[in-house]
Amino acid sequence: MGFQLEWSIEGEKQVSRVLIGMGSALRDYTQPFTQSAQYLKETFSKDVFETQGAAIGEKWKRLSPYTVAQKARRGLPLEPLVGSGKMRDSFVTIVTSEQAVVRNTAPYFPFHQSNKPRSRLPRRVMMKIGENQKEQVVRYFQEYIRASML
Repeated sequence: MGFQLEWSIEGEKQVSRVLIGMGSALRDYTQPFTQSAQYLKETFSKDVFETQGAAIGEKWKRLSPYTVAQKARRGLPLEPLVGSGKMRDSFVTIVTSEQAVVRNTAPYFPFHQSNKPRSRLPRRVMMKIGENQKEQVVRYFQEYIRASML
């Protein structure tokens, strides 16, 4: 029997690994799920905002001159998706022994993350699992399994 590790964002599989023969020996994956969720939350809420999407390979579109002028008048940071900081601070994790969920609770988050057609608001992806993130998540599980087998 194998253990399957799978993460999805907007229904797209981002990480899928089958670890043969490990499923029956291990039952509680709270530790690697917690590590993975915290790592991804930190990536999405810090690295993605600091690099304006480049940390996950989704560089954000620049602000329009109109938006720059509006933000300057209001004394807000002249960066995409940064005003009050609410969206950046609204990433949360939910972890059990069988799964981890990382999501954003800001009501306007879906409008920026969504891949639906748009006419005005540019898409600025904040949650995506790139190769570096995949490797780190798998590493957490490998370390946990290796330690459990000793």
